[in-house]
Amino acid sequence: MKNIVLLNGSSHPRLAQRISESLGVELCSCKLGKFSNQETNVEIKDSVREKHVYIIQSGCGRVNDNLIELLILIQACRMGSARRITVVTPLFPYSRQSEKSQRKRLPQHQIGSEIMNSLAQTAGEASNPLPQGTFAQSFMGMTAGEGGYRQWCARAGTLVANLLQAAGADHLIAMDLHDPQYQGFFQIP
Repeated sequence: MKNIVLLNGSSHPRLAQRISESLGVELCSCKLGKFSNQETNVEIKDSVREKHVYIIQSGCGRVNDNLIELLILIQACRMGSARRITVVTPLFPYSRQSEKSQRKRLPQHQIGSEIMNSLAQTAGEASNPLPQGTFAQSFMGMTAGEGGYRQWCARAGTLVANLLQAAGADHLIAMDLHDPQYQGFFQIP
């Protein structure tokens, strides 16, 4: 286990310490902090060159700060020539914002139906009526028989998956993805 390095972010230092003790591998020394303008600062004190680095950082608490810190830790390891970088995150950041869960939380907007009714009245007066049929309705963001505006929600979990990969993560170990669809958003195992 001499080619393994354990790094921890500031999200859950006690968890990282317990994992370290359980594996019998010492935590790598790194300095985590903030500049006066609240930008995150990461400095890895030990060499990670040609080593398999495990970064332990959870997506709970101050999620935005923890995520940026994780991304900077990954990038620092990549710049330090780590052979492989594995992110260990008990809770995947932004995984609670799946499309399915958003549909349950957000109220149905009536604006879309008002706009469609207005367009239908205008089109009825004009020589070119609105396109009809299932294709036209689905193209306009509605399904047949539905009169409201289809809500489009940002899927932040996919963005986080892309950010982790872009920062240089080779592997992800997550305990709670909250929604199984997130497994498909990664190009890494």
